[in-house]
Amino acid sequence: MKNIKVDRFLKKYDKMVPVYNEMIEVIQEIFENEIENREYRLQSIDFRIKTKGSLSKKIHDKGRKYQRLSDITDVVGVRVVTFMEDQVDIAAEKIKEFFVIDEKNTIDKRKALDPRSFGYMSLHYVVSFPLEEKYKKFKGIRFEIQIRSLLQHTWATIEHDLGYKSRIGIPDELIRSFSRVASLLELADKEFVNIKQDLIKYEEKVHDSMKMGKNMPSDSPLNNITIRYFMENNVILNNLFRETLAELNLKEEVREEAPVEIIKLLNYFKLKRIGDLETILQTKKREIIFVTNKIVQETGENVIEKRGIFYSMAYVLLGGEPLSEKLKFLEMFKILTDDERKGMAEMMEKYHLEYKNKSKKPTKYSLKNIIFRNKKGAK
Repeated sequence: MKNIKVDRFLKKYDKMVPVYNEMIEVIQEIFENEIENREYRLQSIDFRIKTKGSLSKKIHDKGRKYQRLSDITDVVGVRVVTFMEDQVDIAAEKIKEFFVIDEKNTIDKRKALDPRSFGYMSLHYVVSFPLEEKYKKFKGIRFEIQIRSLLQHTWATIEHDLGYKSRIGIPDELIRSFSRVASLLELADKEFVNIKQDLIKYEEKVHDSMKMGKNMPSDSPLNNITIRYFMENNVILNNLFRETLAELNLKEEVREEAPVEIIKLLNYFKLKRIGDLETILQTKKREIIFVTNKIVQETGENVIEKRGIFYSMAYVLLGGEPLSEKLKFLEMFKILTDDERKGMAEMMEKYHLEYKNKSKKPTKYSLKNIIFRNKKGAK
């Protein structure tokens, strides 16, 4: 009798596979357009249709529970992985806003877990499409959405690989080991959230200071947050940039800044504080403008971004360094081929020597100097 039921379900499944495939395409489109956006990105989204073998086993194991194929709510499944634990609830809210939730079959396994047992659970929604004409084809079909953080997903993947889905029959010492690992992952998840919140507070603090017209103190650290505000508001940098535009008759090109690349450059030269960077920009100002002029002449460009000042500064700082140091810098930034890097390094050296020779003060040969040197040579 049971085999007849399985055959009936599987025949229905075969007919429904094209519908399930179309469902997945529609669900994917909904996630791209409705659930995710520029401000909120998911780590990954996986879609799957239960295989015949898996479906057959489920009917065998829990056959009495199901009277028709539509009673099985996870034939189509979606796994949503967020970057951090606090984003699980954000994703859940977005999903609830769009899909119809089957509250009876939805389980928040994070709360259902026995606190004395091991495990690291996720949120499972059983949902269906909204009652709109364009989703009429999928009426009556429910599917499952699992939502978990990246570390929760890591735990679940390893647990599945080890084959331990229950504590029954597992030695106590292994249960304790599982519990320790689960607690460490849970703690790590929460600490990442705390770090993220602290970063947000720090950025807000820097932003508020700038809005109030306060300059960042010279001992402020240079990082991905402060460099953005430095590039927007620092008087020394802005004056240097405006002077460069005026002297070289260049136009400003405005693009979104890449603070990570700038910080990487500054770290290479061990510039850790705002004051360190300001000192370099002030003391090397004329050479930075000179090098910028050489670069735009070489490239034929008549526009420059503000970040270009930092790359000119790198040329200046590397100009008198050995060839190996220049190549090391260029390789770190994955610039050009080996031959092109060598050519660029030689160009740095050339600009450095040109500026050095240009800056030399001419020697004054007065009659007094000539007589003094002749007397010195006659001794």
